[in-house]
Amino acid sequence: MKVLFDQSVKIDKPVRDLMTKEPFTVTFSDRIGKVIDFMIHSGAGSAVVVDKNHIPISILTKSDLVKLIFYGHTDLIIKEAIKVLKKDHENLITVYENAPISECIKLFVSKNIKHLPVVDGKGKLKGIISATDVLRKFSMLIFVDGLTGFGNRYYLEAVKFRVNRQKKDNPLGILMIDIDNFKKLNDTYGHIFGDKVLKRVAEAIANNIRPVDDAIRYGGEEFLVVLFKGSEKVVTKVAEKIRKTVENIKFKDKPEVKVTVSIGATLCNSRTKFEDCVELADKALKEAKESGKNKVVYFPPPLSKTLKHKSLREKT
Repeated sequence: MKVLFDQSVKIDKPVRDLMTKEPFTVTFSDRIGKVIDFMIHSGAGSAVVVDKNHIPISILTKSDLVKLIFYGHTDLIIKEAIKVLKKDHENLITVYENAPISECIKLFVSKNIKHLPVVDGKGKLKGIISATDVLRKFSMLIFVDGLTGFGNRYYLEAVKFRVNRQKKDNPLGILMIDIDNFKKLNDTYGHIFGDKVLKRVAEAIANNIRPVDDAIRYGGEEFLVVLFKGSEKVVTKVAEKIRKTVENIKFKDKPEVKVTVSIGATLCNSRTKFEDCVELADKALKEAKESGKNKVVYFPPPLSKTLKHKSLREKT
């Protein structure tokens, strides 16, 4: 899968947001066996050596322990082990907790290291961050829409692989959901309220699909939902439940506001490409918008004998 980095995602989040707090620490007088025992049972990748003021002075990783085990030095105290490993504890590389994540990334690359002790302004240990932490946790910023918590367009690339595997055995449901008159809501009540509407609609969608299903913020006010193991009955039923749930959304501070959605629905099976299914659902959505909004329109999947649509609800 080709991963495209979303340039709108900022990498200036502070290190403290991604670091592991309260890392395992040892002192010069502890024995190396203590570190080995900890890493075996915890699965952690490093231990930080600190002085009496809790200032980091060195770091021990799994690769360091493997070297000590290979040379038979597992009975040493930490201070002796560091000498055997020829670690330069006088110039330990650390990063400040308020520094941007981008600084960590630069250090990982330029210094060819995998772990960084995180310190406060006085140099005291506050946590630890690893290249794995950045990859695992920062990926959430790349693939998840920060406002709704749904996957974004980049996450969609991963969904495609799952879809292509599973639609061979069972048809999948595809829903394209668009908030009606959203621009007018934004213009009338402001973008902050518009964001609140997006969150509430996202909640309505999430509450009516299963954990196994996927929801993606496809565009500004448009959502794509993939229902795994779908059928016409299931897809249309879920779509209608979402529509009704959104229609019942109330805002205490703006009781006059009524939010509705239009939904285009279809199925995706082994004979159809995922992209074609999304396009067909989008056409069904367009039909729902043009025929009155606040309704669900279902199109049978491509390659079916008929493409006559079914409107589940006429405008009231």
